[in-house]
Amino acid sequence: MKAKYQQYYLRGLLLVFLLYHAPTIFLGPGAFFNAFDSLDSFVVWYRLATQPAYAWAPPYAIIEPFMGGVPKFTLVSTYNVYYWLNLLLPTFYAFQVYNIFISAAALVGMWLLCRRHLGVSDSVSAFLALSFAFTPFLPTWGLSIAGQPLLLFVILNIRNAKPAIWNWLILAAFPFTSNFQSAGVFILFAFGVLIGWDIVQKRPVRRLLLAFAILLAVYLATKIDLIQNLLGGEGFVSHRTEMQRFPVSLGVCLKIFARYFLLGNVDVALSLHTFVLLPFVCLTYALHVLRRREVPRALTATLSVIVVICFYIALLNWGPLVALRNGSDVLRMFSLERFHIFLQMLWHIAAAQAFLLIIPKYQTRTLVVVAALQLTVCFAYQPTYYERFFKKIITIVPYHYIFTYEDYYAERMFDNIKTAIGKPQKSYRVASIGIPPAVAQYNGLRTIDGYSSNYPLPYKHKFRKIIAGELEKNGSNKGFFDFWGSQCLIVYDQQLPYFETHMTRGMPPHDRTITLSHDALRDLQCDYILSVENIRDPEKSGLRKLAIFNSAIWHVSLYEVTNNQ
Repeated sequence: MKAKYQQYYLRGLLLVFLLYHAPTIFLGPGAFFNAFDSLDSFVVWYRLATQPAYAWAPPYAIIEPFMGGVPKFTLVSTYNVYYWLNLLLPTFYAFQVYNIFISAAALVGMWLLCRRHLGVSDSVSAFLALSFAFTPFLPTWGLSIAGQPLLLFVILNIRNAKPAIWNWLILAAFPFTSNFQSAGVFILFAFGVLIGWDIVQKRPVRRLLLAFAILLAVYLATKIDLIQNLLGGEGFVSHRTEMQRFPVSLGVCLKIFARYFLLGNVDVALSLHTFVLLPFVCLTYALHVLRRREVPRALTATLSVIVVICFYIALLNWGPLVALRNGSDVLRMFSLERFHIFLQMLWHIAAAQAFLLIIPKYQTRTLVVVAALQLTVCFAYQPTYYERFFKKIITIVPYHYIFTYEDYYAERMFDNIKTAIGKPQKSYRVASIGIPPAVAQYNGLRTIDGYSSNYPLPYKHKFRKIIAGELEKNGSNKGFFDFWGSQCLIVYDQQLPYFETHMTRGMPPHDRTITLSHDALRDLQCDYILSVENIRDPEKSGLRKLAIFNSAIWHVSLYEVTNNQ
């Protein structure tokens, strides 16, 4: 009987999972996707790096089409599942498979963790597995967040019993699907804390120490090129050395604490615990304390960890600590805040622990209500379902930018642009205004601009000369480029409180004054500008308007950079 019910839940689990991913599977490039840190960067990095000229090149090979040429290792890791998918499949299908793979790993990991180590029922396990799998993970992070339940499941197996060989295989494979510098460092730290706790509790730690050593060794092996750059070697001075952190008051620190506790990190992986899981956990906790006159130890521990992480992140923005970080190159460049990567998993663990506190006769009804509400939220935040259905009912902002894959890259429009230019693509370079340079890069054009979290500082200084006049018009834009600068773009004054990187059709005014340095453009060998803005008096920047092109979401003017201003 138990096997029969388990089979029932597994079938239902698979059906809901496929329904969630149906737009991606059946609409293909016509489905909506998140553009932030995805279509605007990640997809193009791997598309360029796996071209025949670079696919088997060493990490320090120069990727010529990107920002005038950058080392391969600054864009991609060759020891990565997504890299291998791009070698085997066309760009979209690699992206499609990888997204489903990430979600499937989250589903399986949370299901196994709940069933084996959290002790909840099949139905609760199925619900929490689906909820976690439907978190809008950014593909650039791979399994750094989505794979945490699976990794924790394996680590606890190794800790609690003589583990099967597949536990060790999953452990060793994890670094090939995650980011060392963004997540691996923090995962290893948390692993170390677990080992330290077991030492204090006088538990055997030999197997855990071996597991830690394997995980660390494989991470280092997959990132040997990055480590060589950090240690000097054949690398370069990164633009990240100019990054600055800015202090806030303690009052603002409290707001940051509340933001992370209530929302998670909206930039990395939007946590969907806010509307259902958080109130459910907190209400269940309070009712248990009132009814039993005792504090639930396991749930208290989980909530305490969540509170500590949020408090720690908020405190990092406090004046004295910011001053300390700005005084050190390593502390300034490295994102110490990234313990937030654990919040998504921790809220789901807290929800599992909360279900264990519910009086048995109310568990089924509670599960039905909580699951219905939470999964509705998850489907509402699925980009295609939101655009096609939920947007008619309620306006939410599921991501920074969501577009269909085919609309975003506008391949037909760019075919027309390349025809209008009429030259071999290797013979000229372009820059973009108001449209991410990734769109031009995806379509085979060589660019002087780009989005990269690590590129040579001298190039940033050369590029800055192009937009020096525009940066002086807007202090916010100046800070965006000078003190961050990972988006090496033509930043111009949009008369907005922030710089909008996606100026889609209908957003720009009739025309706008944009002043660029003609000499700096020529110095970086820029021949054409692709602008969604109609530039007023372009001749002042040594530009000549050639043609206008339109697609579903872009309105692009093609400007030539003249030989003489």
